[in-house]
Amino acid sequence: MATVTLTDVGHRYPSTVTPSIEGVNLHVKDGEFFVLLGPSGSGKSTLLRMIHGLERPTSGTIHIGGRDVTAVLPSERDVSIAFESYALYPHMDVAENMGFALRLAGIAPDRIAERVQSAAARLGLEDVLGAKPEELDGLQRQKVALARALVRDPQVLVMDEPLVNLPAEARVDVRDRIKSLQSGLGITTLYATTDVDDARAVADRIAVVADGRIERVYEAAEFPELTAV
Repeated sequence: MATVTLTDVGHRYPSTVTPSIEGVNLHVKDGEFFVLLGPSGSGKSTLLRMIHGLERPTSGTIHIGGRDVTAVLPSERDVSIAFESYALYPHMDVAENMGFALRLAGIAPDRIAERVQSAAARLGLEDVLGAKPEELDGLQRQKVALARALVRDPQVLVMDEPLVNLPAEARVDVRDRIKSLQSGLGITTLYATTDVDDARAVADRIAVVADGRIERVYEAAEFPELTAV
């Protein structure tokens, strides 16, 4: 797996005066589950998009596994992303959605099937592998989106508000599965949320983000000090 290091990272969207991210320094350990906690608009999603490569910093550098990826394309970073929106392909069934990126990467069909079956078993999706997204409920769709990100076996996984569209009981179920999967696989994970309870439940460490800056990083022993954002 890999460490993730941001050094003096800044970002400003075109036609805006105020930076969306300013002077962020951050080091995520190899295999760590690191949570970005903050209100909507605080800059969490922009940070994740820069780590994945969907956005490029206007200043500073990003290293993954010691490699400078600041200007590297997303396809060459070995970083998977799971969005708030499920972003599933409606014309593909669950298995095809999960294996799509592997097919593009030229992975052998038998190896794709093996990875898809393994991820489906971990997330309780074995019975819906042949179903189309329109046949699934919200919980199942979110699990498919997560499985699609995990099946690539990436160095780094970034998750942007993956539970926000789920009802409370389903949130707890998926949250627990995410933590169990991450612990078992040891994938370095960055996870953005506005919910302090979600953050405490899964994180090894939590960074509070506000106005494009990291205000403080909390160790596990300090989590009780956290209040709602």
